This record gives sequence, C-alpha cells and structure tokens, in this order.
Amino acid sequence: MMNTTNTVNDPHTPTYRSGVAARLAGVPVETLRVWERRYKVVGPSMSSSGQRLYSSAEIRRLALIKQLVDMGHPIGSIATMSTDALIAMRSATKTLEAPRNSGEVAARVSRVVLVGPLLSSRQFENTLHDSTLVIAERYVNLTDASNPPQRVDADILVTEFPILNEASQDAIASVKNACGATQVIVLYRFAPSAVIRRLRMVGYEVARAPSDSIEIEALCRALLRIPSVESKLAAATPAPLPGNPRPPRFAEEELIALTNASNTVYCECPRHLVELVLSMSAFERYSAECANRGPEDVILHKDLEHAAGHARAILEDALFRVAVAEGLVVP
Repeated sequence: MMNTTNTVNDPHTPTYRSGVAARLAGVPVETLRVWERRYKVVGPSMSSSGQRLYSSAEIRRLALIKQLVDMGHPIGSIATMSTDALIAMRSATKTLEAPRNSGEVAARVSRVVLVGPLLSSRQFENTLHDSTLVIAERYVNLTDASNPPQRVDADILVTEFPILNEASQDAIASVKNACGATQVIVLYRFAPSAVIRRLRMVGYEVARAPSDSIEIEALCRALLRIPSVESKLAAATPAPLPGNPRPPRFAEEELIALTNASNTVYCECPRHLVELVLSMSAFERYSAECANRGPEDVILHKDLEHAAGHARAILEDALFRVAVAEGLVVP
C-alpha cells in the first residue's frame, strides 16, 4: 500500500511498502527479501513503524535487475553494479541476443491512450519506462477522447474516473471505439461494487486510481499478458492428477472423536487438520453434485472433485501422523 503521509515528489523519496514494490518490480516478495539480505541490491528506508519503504528509483532498479537475472546473469555478479551500468548491460545483452533470436518476432510496441486530468498532466508527459509501451495520445476528459481529430488505433485505453456510476460503462465504450483500443483499464477513486462487477464482466481491468506512472505501467504490462476469456478457457488443460483419490480414511464421527481426544492444550493442530479434512470432504461432495450446465461443466467439476479428493487424502495422512505423534487413539 502506498504511504500517503509522504507527499514529496522526488523519485528517491521512499513511498512504497515492500509488497507493492515487489509487485511493481515483478519480483516475488520472498525473492526481494533474499536479494536485500544476501546481496544488498537496494537500501530501502524504514518508516516510523519499522516498515521498509522503497522509492520509485529503487523499484526501477529492482525491475532492471529482475530483467537481467531472467536473461541469465547471476544475481551475485550484478547486485552491486550501478543502475547506469545495469542499463548498459541490458542493452548489450539484448544486442548480443538479437542474432540468436532473429527468427523470432520482435516485441511489439503497444500504444497507450491516457484519459483524465491526472493522466494528462506533466507527471505522465514522457514515454513510459518500458520500451514496449508508448503513450500515443492524452486527453483531459472523456468528451475530447470521444471525438479525436484522427483515429489513434490504440492497444490500451487507460481512463481515470473520480467516481464510477451507471453511465460510466457507455462513456468508456464510446471512448474505446473512438480510440480503436483493444484493451481497457479503468481507474477509479470511488465506485459502487455493482458497477465495478459489470465493468469487469465486459472485459475491462478495473483498479483503484494510482498516482504513479510506474504502477500504471505495471497494470498495462499485466493486461498485455492476459489472453481473452475464450482463449484462457480453451487453454485450460490442467495436468491430470495420478489415479483416482482413495476413499475417505476416517468417518465423520471418527474425526470428531479425534478432536475431542486431543490432550495437548498448546497444540491445536489435530483440531485444525480435522476442520480442513471435513471442509475438503464437503467440497469434494459439493463438486460432484454441482455440474449442471452442459458437458464442459461436467468435465470441470469432475476435475474439481478429483483434486479435492486428492487434497483430502493428503490432509488425512497428515492428520494420522499428527495424531500418532500426539499419542491419540487413531481409528
């Protein structure tokens, strides 16, 4: 979450907590912690409550290091390099890789249209840091964006709304068509949940309005990686789990007996495991009864039942081991 107590407009001012910084840089939080502790990749400031705070410059550095690691550079060899040196290394690596990848399609530049008073301000006047994202046009309001002097043919439309209401969907659709955008990001400050749900149902990405170009850039990158609903369903071929799940190991009354038999005041693992087993068993039965919308739905829920059965069996084995360790009478 962004720290709203710090309002200094300085790229080195720490304004992001570790979870947001990791997400914006594309690095898992656990990886970020290891990089900091072992390699000292950045030196975040600390808030009065002891939380790490990262500046925009530090987030850009983390994203750059992540790119180089993905390119094959060991983290230990680049962690202490200056940001300028990292940028130069990235450029050199891309140049060296170009001949090897000459048969591949080059990364396509995506054109972004920004609509809204904040998005059209000086803060966003430069091209986004990601070289595959280019700001094609900016408009202060929806009216201007709905009547552009010429068609923009944008890939992503980013709209800013202080308040979303019932009329917002039609207004967004009008601007989307006028800009020729294929993807839409709707940023808002206040909105009814019903309106947000409707916008998401028609395929728009809806998020609370950020105040930093880095976060908007992250939203654009994430959106470009998301295929259509139809292609996601077509590609949804989960790896089959081995064999059919075994029948339940415990009867419900036996599980309850294990809970009541627990004799360790400070360890509630048997009770927690019993609750998990009961819950997974219930979901297994629920999935078996839930399919009712055609052949594809039957396949989906059969897979859910199958997965729940395997999860239930794993939890039953864990419960058995804990019960034995606790000296309980195991059915």
